[in-house]
Amino acid sequence: MSETKVCQCCLEEVLATNYLLHSLYCERNITKCNICDQRIDINEQDAHMETHQKTECIYCSKQFEKRLIEMHKNNCPNKPEKCGFCDLMINMAEMPRHQANCGSRTEQCQICKKHIQKREFNLHISICGQDQQQSQKRNRLKRITSEPTSEQSSNDSSVQEIKQITKRKPQKQNKQRSKQKEDISKKYNDDDDEDFQKALQMSLNQK
Repeated sequence: MSETKVCQCCLEEVLATNYLLHSLYCERNITKCNICDQRIDINEQDAHMETHQKTECIYCSKQFEKRLIEMHKNNCPNKPEKCGFCDLMINMAEMPRHQANCGSRTEQCQICKKHIQKREFNLHISICGQDQQQSQKRNRLKRITSEPTSEQSSNDSSVQEIKQITKRKPQKQNKQRSKQKEDISKKYNDDDDEDFQKALQMSLNQK
């Protein structure tokens, strides 16, 4: 393994065979920052020193170096942020107390008409919406697969046909029933709701 040495100017490890040439270059071109002790190229010294110049935070008016100002602004206690419950702009330092009060206010759910706290409203809507969708699926499935009433028979020729099957001979009746199941399956084949499709097939198989 080749022997290495640490350059006392830039503090980098270099091959011992290159150490003399490297050291001569560093002595002429590398300098140490008097503020942060970082080793920098003398050609980049002016640009580096600019990062140490201080600028004012637009939120709290405190002075910070340019290289640190963006990090500070992202976390400044006086930085305003939008409350997720009321959309008001609130300082970061005051946000926890504000949301504790704001989140306890209630809003009416348009699905179930109950009044729900704002901090729980989004979760409630997602659950309440799913319950409504399931209820709609059950009603839809019941409407499609249930035995037809006299009112439904007058409006749905396919259901009327099923009703007439019961008056025919068993063999013909089975053929007609199979065809009717096939027609219903084709009619709702484009429905992308997997749960609805499974329930529909299960109901048809029970007939």
